[in-house]
Amino acid sequence: MDKLKERQLMFANRASFLVAGCGVATWAPMIPFVQERFALNEQELGLLLLCIGIGSICSMPLSGFLASRLGCRTLVYAGALLLSLCIAAITVVQQLFLMAVVLFVFGIGAVLLDVTSNINAARVELMIGRSIMSGLHGLYSVGGFIGSIVVTFVLSAGFSLQATGTLAALIFALVAFSCCRHLLSKEDTAAQSQDQTQTERVRVWHPLVLLIGVLCFIMFMAEGSMLDWSGVFLRNERAVPLEQAGYGYAAFAIAMTVFRLTGDKIVTHLGRRRTLCFGTFLIFSGFSLCVMVPHALVSLVGFFLIGMGASNVVPQLISFTVTIKDVSINAAVTMVNAIGFTGVLCGPALIGFCAHAIGLQVTFLLIACLVLIVGAVCFFLLKRRPA
Repeated sequence: MDKLKERQLMFANRASFLVAGCGVATWAPMIPFVQERFALNEQELGLLLLCIGIGSICSMPLSGFLASRLGCRTLVYAGALLLSLCIAAITVVQQLFLMAVVLFVFGIGAVLLDVTSNINAARVELMIGRSIMSGLHGLYSVGGFIGSIVVTFVLSAGFSLQATGTLAALIFALVAFSCCRHLLSKEDTAAQSQDQTQTERVRVWHPLVLLIGVLCFIMFMAEGSMLDWSGVFLRNERAVPLEQAGYGYAAFAIAMTVFRLTGDKIVTHLGRRRTLCFGTFLIFSGFSLCVMVPHALVSLVGFFLIGMGASNVVPQLISFTVTIKDVSINAAVTMVNAIGFTGVLCGPALIGFCAHAIGLQVTFLLIACLVLIVGAVCFFLLKRRPA
């Protein structure tokens, strides 16, 4: 492959991951506005957020099939278009039922973008013969930071929610359609599929694969709690102004971005086992700090610690999956991601139910304890394995 083609493929894939992270994070600062508009308590907000999870679950089985049929580029365009329309609609919809429909479609668009970007990245790796996945996932975090901090800053500057959402949707669609045009097309995907041979025996129901999937479920749920509930926590528990509630997720996203982009060096220095155990302890400390110290700035420090700890846990769990013997690497990683991603989809709704029953602060402590269990399991699971 010539260098120009490789640079075009890499630029387009980087843009797709950046757009995917930005699109999802743009929604985070809008959540307190939606809660206030419809006067929802935590349980009702959790039910509303569940619509995103239902839409994502419905589209997940179709994403891989559609990518092979339509090509990655077309599917990324479709996902970006759905997300941009939903971002604009969220700011103006006044009926709760219509908001549920919009969030359902939002979930579909988010998964189309995320899954297709990963499929394209996996195929590009095969084409260029080197690993690019870690850096691309770092750019997803960069997109998450940009989306949350820019929307929060614009709202804090006095712009209305409607103007902010419309502007964000236009910029989002423009970047997606202009920068992702070199993603793999239907013809590229079909040609590559014909050249590949299936030599691995597919076996995914391995106990370790399922265990790692459950650990990823807990971790994704913890990360999802920052996206959907950090703003609500700052608004309701720490009396932060509505326009500034998005800074909680921004603090988490900054830490996640910085320490994911430097994750390879961290793992090389500490080893996988220490990275996992130390990361889960940082998450536990961050949640505890948010709850125990009743101050908004301290809560931001806690969210930063959560992002720092979570940055490399899931990538290292997935990396550990490929070391399991007698299991198809592709099938095992797919299974782990499928189980784990349900934590992002269902976690916010579960958190809403728990927050309504026992309070959001106690719910955060419960998540912290679950993450600590993940660290304990990793400590024993990797005890006899090389770093």
